[in-house]
Amino acid sequence: MINEIHSSVKGKIDLSLHSPYNLIIGRNGSGKSAIMHSIELAAFDTAFDAAGKDVKQKSALERLAPRGRELYSTLDVDGEEVSWGDRSDRFDNVVAMAMRAMTGSGAALIEFLLEHLDDDDHPIDLDIPGWQARVKHHGSYRKALLEMSRAVSSAIRSHQSRLRELKVVQSFFDEHYDTSQLPLGVMNDKSGLEDDIRHAKELKQQIDAEALKFVRGSFASVEAHINRYLPEEMGRAEFCDISDKEFRLSLNGTAVIPSGVETVALAVALAGALLSGPRALFLLPDRAYDPVTLGWLMRALRNVECAGAFVQTTVLPEGYDFMSLGWDLVRVS
Repeated sequence: MINEIHSSVKGKIDLSLHSPYNLIIGRNGSGKSAIMHSIELAAFDTAFDAAGKDVKQKSALERLAPRGRELYSTLDVDGEEVSWGDRSDRFDNVVAMAMRAMTGSGAALIEFLLEHLDDDDHPIDLDIPGWQARVKHHGSYRKALLEMSRAVSSAIRSHQSRLRELKVVQSFFDEHYDTSQLPLGVMNDKSGLEDDIRHAKELKQQIDAEALKFVRGSFASVEAHINRYLPEEMGRAEFCDISDKEFRLSLNGTAVIPSGVETVALAVALAGALLSGPRALFLLPDRAYDPVTLGWLMRALRNVECAGAFVQTTVLPEGYDFMSLGWDLVRVS
């Protein structure tokens, strides 16, 4: 649990916490985001802007401190210090991870599910040299498939980058010299890279097809887990096809990605289902939560296993006796 926060974000923060579950309340501009940025800096070496994009550049982050002051942020976690710049890799920013998977490409969602479906594995037969050795190494078809997918994608990007460089060289010779003067090794390298890229893409298609089949077989069980953490009043989470090769996680059978508070609720539910545990920090983005929906979200968060849950808001929840259920109220002004 995070016991204390000390930082120079937007001034000076020295805060003691008494519960893993914290409701940070105050009017707009009162300093709620300063507390959230302090946690993000120390735990993840980043901070998130109003649009939810993470900022990692040191020069940009240093502007979070008042002019002329040095930026620092430190968490006391059960007697151990975790500070900005330490890169401790102790926590996972699980709501942000879930949001990226939900709102990114279909390939990003497939990779996310492959990585985090810990309790779901079944045989996969790939006609790839070394496939069974990778399965034996990982002790899991799912993990071997994920490794192969990432390795082949990385190889394609690397080869394409090298091919672009060689094309620049060829273009230069085409423009300024007789093409026959182009070193033979350049042409051989270019031809070899084109062949490698073509073979790698064929392999990637085979891997992608198996990955899609694998995660589709887990839809029912994952949906059941997600809906344990999703307020019934918001509806039911479902995986919806938008093509034969792509799908989305959405609400109530529509393939349209929800927005606003609904997106946050769905991200919390997805993170609760697949990412909860002692590494998980649930940091909810700043949204205009209404009192009733806020109560629903806090009830869901109280049921996840985590290192901490932090919600910033201008209102108190309705219909949920949060303080008697383990939440701490942090007022800022």
